[in-house]
Amino acid sequence: MEPVIIKRADHNVSRKNISSAAVKVMYRLKDEGFTAYLAGGGVRDLLLNRSPKDFDVATDATPEQIRKIFRNCRLVGRRFRLAHILFRGEVIETSTFRAPVPEEADDTVHGENTFRTADCGIVMRDNIFGTPEEDALRRDFTINALFYNIADFSIIDYAGGLKDLEEKIIRVIGDPDKRFGEDPVRMIRAARFAGTLDFEIEKTAYDSICRNKDLLAHAAPSRMYEEVQKLFLCGHARAVFTWLERTDLLHPMFHDFSHWIDADKKRHDWVIQTLEQMDRWRKAGLRVHPALLFALIFGEYHEFLIQQLIDGGQSPYDATRNAVQGHLKGMCDNVRIPKAAIYQICDIMGNQLRFEQKNGRKPHRFLQSRGFLDAFLYFKFSAKAHNRNNELVDFWEEIRTTKSPKQETRKQAPKKRRNARRK
Repeated sequence: MEPVIIKRADHNVSRKNISSAAVKVMYRLKDEGFTAYLAGGGVRDLLLNRSPKDFDVATDATPEQIRKIFRNCRLVGRRFRLAHILFRGEVIETSTFRAPVPEEADDTVHGENTFRTADCGIVMRDNIFGTPEEDALRRDFTINALFYNIADFSIIDYAGGLKDLEEKIIRVIGDPDKRFGEDPVRMIRAARFAGTLDFEIEKTAYDSICRNKDLLAHAAPSRMYEEVQKLFLCGHARAVFTWLERTDLLHPMFHDFSHWIDADKKRHDWVIQTLEQMDRWRKAGLRVHPALLFALIFGEYHEFLIQQLIDGGQSPYDATRNAVQGHLKGMCDNVRIPKAAIYQICDIMGNQLRFEQKNGRKPHRFLQSRGFLDAFLYFKFSAKAHNRNNELVDFWEEIRTTKSPKQETRKQAPKKRRNARRK
């Protein structure tokens, strides 16, 4: 199949907008006699006049050859063997061109080439090397299968991605049922791209997602945790959430929580307001860490669970810890939230009671504690969402802007040492 090749004069991608580290990697591979392309989302975003978050390189050099060329390289991954080329403050992910998934289900091992599937059909290891065309056609979506050739600065399109970019369509390469079966996470990636880029999901792919959504149960929980962060911290979380609801992907991702918000529109409104706040913070350039993200998204659900346990006779402290940990640990089969993040979320929710303590030195002690800011961001957001505790918010806003009382600095006389032995 002959690709569509767009010469430099006919497209808008410039080396000035590409990471200097990625350019160095491509030129070094080219000088060593290898083919080197900028690949995937970086090319897509540059063509759309967006600023890419990552710059990935694809080449015909094998991982071991890449490691020999770059001293600042480490090989990572088992399912996909990748080279991470490390620069100061930046990692350029470099992959070898890959061939299509073999038709035979049997495991394959040929030198560095390895392929393996699980019983359910999900690809567990996939390092079958191939040509640039094969690599493009085995990617997930047409708009992610574009290459930028450092040798002549052209754009190479094997899959029709340029046309789909123009028409604003998310289209799966190949049979959607098969591609989502190989990697179910592609379904939520489709929702993320549709929401982030304001594109439509092509009907065959959309129908396949609705039909195969339960395959997400087979996705690696740790990978799902990373993907969920991308969904809600991309700066377009509200639009992405709309696609998750339209495709019904929310239920296999967050089973109990999603059914709970379905029961009452007011619960749904909390989530929408949370995601809109996330988008505002991202547009303001603020970084939101995962614990605060999950505390806010699940906040009203956790308050509901906590109140149930309090009504059952547990203390507020025990109810908070048991409700939050119980929900999040139970969710780890689908989305594995790290223990450290779960403890942080427990602290955020547990600290909400401390905002009612306004007497003595308690406010200043709380103000100086490590978890205050996250707890206050939650408290302030919750007050605004429910139109409650406005006086308390004003109190804490004021106390944050005033200096805490000076502690006494009396010099104490040094204590005399007592002899260990009595004379």
